[in-house]
Amino acid sequence: MAKRPTKTWIVVADGARARFFSPDRETTKLVPTGPNNLVAPASRQRPRDLKSDKPGRSFSASRSGVRHAFEPPHDYHKLEKHRFMATLADALDDACGRRAFDDLILVAPRRSLGELRGLLSKRVQGSVRQEVAKDLTNEPPSLLRRRLQSLLVVKTESPPRRLPRAT
Repeated sequence: MAKRPTKTWIVVADGARARFFSPDRETTKLVPTGPNNLVAPASRQRPRDLKSDKPGRSFSASRSGVRHAFEPPHDYHKLEKHRFMATLADALDDACGRRAFDDLILVAPRRSLGELRGLLSKRVQGSVRQEVAKDLTNEPPSLLRRRLQSLLVVKTESPPRRLPRAT
């Protein structure tokens, strides 16, 4: 039985964008793979553009007539980034269910990586071979390949070994 090469995906993400690559064995390049690049433009907007209106106001407890704005109960940027990471986790779970990859290398800023780790399903977590806590979303594939070269060693799956029969 011939050895089957391991399918490795490299996911380079931040809170608003994810790119999917696979190392090409013949050309030693990273080629786009998997779903199209995921983009969440809302998480790059200003906080005031993410909510519908101004926060409410209240009068001060004193009789001065001064009004103060309420602080919003949520950080809208964090909410948008969380939604995007949940979308990315769902896309990876779907790809893992289709056996689109065997190994997964995640490259993301530390905070995004921690949030994504908590959202990944058990089967995707079992496929994660390496995590790199860096923001490399704006790097071209050629530079990504050089930066991740040590992680891209060629691995092959070998069939289980069978002992020869005694005669």
